[in-house]
Amino acid sequence: MACFGSCLTCPVAYSALTMAAIGVRRIYRKPIQKKRLVSQLIFLFITNAAFIFGVTGLIYSYFYCWESPQATMSCPIGILEHAVLESSVFLAIYLVGTIAMIGTIFGRAPCGWACPIGFLQDLVGKIKVEKEIRRSRVDQKARYVKYAILAAIPFAVYYFATMAYTDICPIGGLTATLPILLFHYSSYTPTKFFLPKMILLALTIVLIINVKRGWCRYLCPVGAMLAPFNKISALQLTFNEEKCLKCMNCARVCPMKINLPYDTKSMECIRCGMCVDECPTKALRLEFKWR
Repeated sequence: MACFGSCLTCPVAYSALTMAAIGVRRIYRKPIQKKRLVSQLIFLFITNAAFIFGVTGLIYSYFYCWESPQATMSCPIGILEHAVLESSVFLAIYLVGTIAMIGTIFGRAPCGWACPIGFLQDLVGKIKVEKEIRRSRVDQKARYVKYAILAAIPFAVYYFATMAYTDICPIGGLTATLPILLFHYSSYTPTKFFLPKMILLALTIVLIINVKRGWCRYLCPVGAMLAPFNKISALQLTFNEEKCLKCMNCARVCPMKINLPYDTKSMECIRCGMCVDECPTKALRLEFKWR
């Protein structure tokens, strides 16, 4: 299947627009969510605007494959892998500095306000009636998997002397492999990692349809990079207990199912503001605290 720029007759375009329309109508109705939608759309455009800006050499503050046909920046995990493969102190410092700068200001907010994969999960997670995994011991323990993945990547890259994570990355499969297969099939040569990557992609799609923000909760190594900064970031979720009615609307709508309204500095919080929108007394606020 070749893409000739004929979006008005493309079934892929219509399917995507239909999915987006349903998700937008159900999720982005309240004030902060309307702002978040605008932010996600802007970053979706910037993420895939190489046809305007070219490849910039900057690093995404979220998970997106740099081999995507119109990617403007580099994937943080790809930079990590190259730093190990090339024994590059410069790349390591560049990566750590970028993540630290973004994290110190925004915490994990890029997951909620910028990441195209997060945007996709917001849309898909509401189309199907969820069989939500509630806060449970299994759910809480599974959240540590993303940290284990992040810790394992440098060792796997060093041991196998290859881009070990990129080779099987399901997000790379979604944002790079599939677009190339759909629109530039003749230029694609499958490797031995193609089948494992597609299997992992299929499993990831099942996960994000059935568990709200499932990729963010359990598997995203970039989220694991940013998560510790929630404790110290300038952007904070604050709670005024005197105003709280204990209605627990905040806990009900939280896509990450953190312990709201109390655990406002949770490393799992993506600063999406859904809890703030739902609070009838404004006991929860999303604000910058510079001291």
